[in-house]
Amino acid sequence: MTLTLLFSGAALYVALRGIAFTDVGAALAKVDWVWIAVTVILVFGTLVMRAARWRILLGRTLSLRDALGLIGIGYLISGVLPMRVGDPARAVGASLGGKVHPLTALSTVLVERVVDMLVIVLVLAATLPFVPRLQGYLATEQVNGTVSFEWLLIAVGLIAVSKLFLYIGIAVAPTKVERWMRRLLTALTVPNPDRWLKPIHNLVEGFSALRSPADSLAIGLWSVSLWTTTALYFAAIMWASRAFVPEASILKSLVAMWASAFGMAFPATGGIGAFHFAVREALFWGFGLTRELGFAYAVIAHALPYLMGILLGVLALVWSGMSLKTLIERGHTIDQ
Repeated sequence: MTLTLLFSGAALYVALRGIAFTDVGAALAKVDWVWIAVTVILVFGTLVMRAARWRILLGRTLSLRDALGLIGIGYLISGVLPMRVGDPARAVGASLGGKVHPLTALSTVLVERVVDMLVIVLVLAATLPFVPRLQGYLATEQVNGTVSFEWLLIAVGLIAVSKLFLYIGIAVAPTKVERWMRRLLTALTVPNPDRWLKPIHNLVEGFSALRSPADSLAIGLWSVSLWTTTALYFAAIMWASRAFVPEASILKSLVAMWASAFGMAFPATGGIGAFHFAVREALFWGFGLTRELGFAYAVIAHALPYLMGILLGVLALVWSGMSLKTLIERGHTIDQ
């Protein structure tokens, strides 16, 4: 936890470094609240779509309302606590009715993450050729002076594709996977291999939706709808910010969207700092938008889904009577 808090502090420091807050405040004062209202509707739509997709991954063992509530609880916990414990906590919440094992629910979250990253990489690949300055920046800037950001992004894409194929392979041949794992445990002379095979079986069950062509198609369609709506809310925020973001466009919105996704991958609590840094730098290098104005845009783009997710989580906890403490504690011991 200490390490994650250090990451969060570092991300926030980097995002705020060199920012003229008077310029940010002046920009935020010009926001068009009509477009903010449109954005709120679109953000809620993305939450519903996430719930509908997750429900399919869970084998439809939850109602849409329960899945939506658990999505909110996950956002609430991840938004205020480090180490992204919201994901295991919502997996625990899905298991409380006894219809699904928490490890099974957790593996469905892994599928969500891979599918989302694959979509983001595809959007990046489609838009980057139209932003040559940003493409040049990613090709020349390096991580620790060794690997360029461009190659790092390519590696992320290849990993996402590989993981998705791996999950599909596990879904198609679960018995074979478990048999291989038994042989491996036996070869390693692990005592009481059945103790380990049971959680492996529960994890494998979380990929079962990928076994069905109909469910796989539904997951794909919900994912496309989800990210199309997400792109629309980034565009709506850009229109709300057009008083200080000149020449608002779908291209700028898409670049901000995929940049924010990579920012959220950094282990900072709620993506605070990392989200803002990634978006402001993408808009600066891609379109010449000053870092102050890019930061102001990022503040709105982050605040709306962040606050709505937390609000939905609070309402879900009140409605369901779940204990936040219990969910967090059981989330930390989900493999037991």
